[in-house]
Order: sequence, then C-alpha cells, then structure tokens
Amino acid sequence: MPYQPYWKSEFQNLLTSLKGQGNLVSWQEVSDKIESSDYKIWEYVYEYKLRNPAASIIIFSSIYKQDDRSRDINSDAVRIIYEWRTKSGKIYSKISKKYRVDSLFKNLKEELIKASNKSFELQQYEWTDSIKDTDAR
Repeated sequence: MPYQPYWKSEFQNLLTSLKGQGNLVSWQEVSDKIESSDYKIWEYVYEYKLRNPAASIIIFSSIYKQDDRSRDINSDAVRIIYEWRTKSGKIYSKISKKYRVDSLFKNLKEELIKASNKSFELQQYEWTDSIKDTDAR
C-alpha cells in the first residue's frame, strides 16, 4: 500500500464529515492544550467530543504544525486514544494507530465510529494517568 500524503484541511474535512455518526458529536483542535514544557507537540492534535460526556477521543494527526502537511514517508502514524474524565482526574487509553497509506481516511473513519460506539464501555481498557504514555505503548 503506498504512502498517502495529506493536508490539514483534508484531515479536518474528514473530521467534520463524521459529526453525528456513531456517538461522535463535535471536534476541536487541542494541540496547545495538550502541550507543556516537558511534552512538545509538533503535530496537530484533535479532540472529538462524544455523546458520553465523560469521554473524548484524542487524535494525533501526524500533520506538521509548521506547514499544515503530513510528514514525509516515515514510520509514524495517526494515533487515536480515549480520554476519560473520572472523579480522580483524566486517564488515557490507546485505541489504535492508523498508518498513512492510501486507505487512511477510510480506516480512520471506521475506527473513530467504532471507538465512539464503545465509549460507554470504557472499563474494558487499560488506562494510564499520562497522555504521553499512550505514545509508548
């Protein structure tokens, strides 16, 4: 499968097209909210709000903030994680990685809808207190 380059606008159009499907409600760009002095974010990061008000899906887009374009051919991927807001604070769980091949948008659409539909069954996943730890798993 060949590598699929894409622009920020194409990625955002995909996110917009998913609104209302499964339990997906609305999305926003959250790169600056996630970034900290010890956790630098080089890519655009999006949050998809869900019908479950305690959960969201976080999407690391693999699109450089410098030029609004996906990276060159490399081993990174679009990463998808849950964020669950509990009484004890936010916790995170990896959902999946989608590699940047020609079927990326189709694969991403299917995975986001599937994950949104499972957002009321969050106890089944492994959780961590740090969003950074989801990249390493």
